[in-house]
Amino acid sequence: MRCPRTNIELTKLMVGGIEVFSSANGGVFFDNRQIFNFSDPSLKRALVLAEHLAALPDTDVDLTARINCPKCPSIVMMRRFFTPLHVVEIDECPSCAGIWLDPKELNKIHDNHLTAKEKQLLVNQQANNHGFIHFEIPTNRFSQRGIKKNHNKNTESLVEIALASFLD
Repeated sequence: MRCPRTNIELTKLMVGGIEVFSSANGGVFFDNRQIFNFSDPSLKRALVLAEHLAALPDTDVDLTARINCPKCPSIVMMRRFFTPLHVVEIDECPSCAGIWLDPKELNKIHDNHLTAKEKQLLVNQQANNHGFIHFEIPTNRFSQRGIKKNHNKNTESLVEIALASFLD
């Protein structure tokens, strides 16, 4: 396989028992779903790979140009966001699902990694801010008067309490 940016042969690396391919300029190719073994900065193999890539020299390459997949050379890779905060844009092959990270993108993924609590908090905030959560209180002859007036206030209070528990 060759680097999609420089056309130099990729180097095969075994990191934590997982095979990845690195370019001389710090780019890295992950086979299908392997990136999830390296996206969490608390994993030792993720830190080892990030340190290895950081030690490689920088080269001037056009990071905005579309690239072809190292594994499927005839396929142009798609650009998509990897992180829920839409900070890191990666290249993904629509054929083999391989992922190419340009130099320093693995560090960006680590810098923007969210813990499980932070992810849940983000999901709750997005749902609340975009109106996806809507509570309907059924009306029947047994419902108390005044519940509907205070419904939004009560819902906001419940959401604030739930969010506060995630931060603890």
